[in-house]
Amino acid sequence: MLKSFLFDVFILSCFRKKNILHLKNQTNKMAPQSLPVLYASGTHYQVGFTVGQTFASNIKRFLAESTGVQEIDIPFYNSDQGKNHFNSMLEICKTNFPQYVQEIQGMADGAGINFDDLFKLSLSKEVHNILAKEPAKAKVKEMAGCTDIFINKPTCKILGHNEDCDPKIKPYGYILSACILDDEDKEVENFTAYCYPGVLPGTAFSFNKHGMVFTVDGLYPNFIVPNAPPRMFLNRNIIKARSLDEAVELIENKGFGVAYGFTVNIADVRKPKEMWSIEISPQANASLYHIHKVSEQSDTQEPCHYIHINSFKHLTTPQVSKLRSSEARTKRTEELPAPENREDVLNMLGDEGNQDFPIYRTPRPTDLSITACTVVFDLLRNRADVYTDNPSKEKTSPLLHFSILDL
Repeated sequence: MLKSFLFDVFILSCFRKKNILHLKNQTNKMAPQSLPVLYASGTHYQVGFTVGQTFASNIKRFLAESTGVQEIDIPFYNSDQGKNHFNSMLEICKTNFPQYVQEIQGMADGAGINFDDLFKLSLSKEVHNILAKEPAKAKVKEMAGCTDIFINKPTCKILGHNEDCDPKIKPYGYILSACILDDEDKEVENFTAYCYPGVLPGTAFSFNKHGMVFTVDGLYPNFIVPNAPPRMFLNRNIIKARSLDEAVELIENKGFGVAYGFTVNIADVRKPKEMWSIEISPQANASLYHIHKVSEQSDTQEPCHYIHINSFKHLTTPQVSKLRSSEARTKRTEELPAPENREDVLNMLGDEGNQDFPIYRTPRPTDLSITACTVVFDLLRNRADVYTDNPSKEKTSPLLHFSILDL
């Protein structure tokens, strides 16, 4: 395979089946929807360059329009504390994850943007929630939430995920399907991931050629580990895992650990008997984690679901106060009927019953976040469906369809 920038961009509704690409038009009368999909191949730097070159406008607009970037990142990094944090994290990432530093360098070069401006985006979880402590900035703290619902029974194996984030990610985000090659043109990674503009893949939802499926929920510890790599770099590394055991090894990240917390929800389309929700807590040298196993439930009288939102359910890690959206969404899931099938999952993920802090999020005075998109991984059908509108609404259909494995 040649080391060249190979890519196709499909705007509107694209779906892949057995390596064939098709286009699908939305026929209902809802607002027009679009989500770009980029297929790229090359080294870490080359794929990053292709992403930056293709989505330069999206990335620049996000940097200019995002409240988090303009009101938190830029002021923080203009301070002495911010400069010291930036330099410290860069040295750690160059040691722990040099290949992903090269991806960011490629994106920056491709987009014609300063490297520093993009590298800052991958440090935002720690900065927004802990390091930028000015009271005026507290309003953005719980912006990056998410809701995940598992169904695991013999006839239905679903992992559904709402991607909740900065509202400016929705118009400027994209999906990357990447084949990463080493210097000898050998494939080292092959994944598809929803990406925030200018940010490394892995912080939202993804799947890889080995049939591994990943969704990520932010967690909010009330501390960071200053000499460990940023959360987003660990997110990026996990999506190459070929098995649960390898994912756990990558999560632990021996010798380095992780600076901040998150949950990664995992399924294996090849072995769908079990699924897993793994909470990760900040810790130096080796990440602290807890694996919750979501086993197949064949007894129809017993619950077959598991739900994870944005607070620790198993680890006793101290959290920031006032996680109001997480608390409200958790309470609402407990008020609704227990989900038993795909339709139930879509209805719960699309629920807007709580007017202040709904599960399906749209910006409002009490909640500044947005559900950028919803993905449903159907393991028995080997399929990932992506919705860019509320999936519970009548006539809403997936905008994108992917085969998880090319069978």
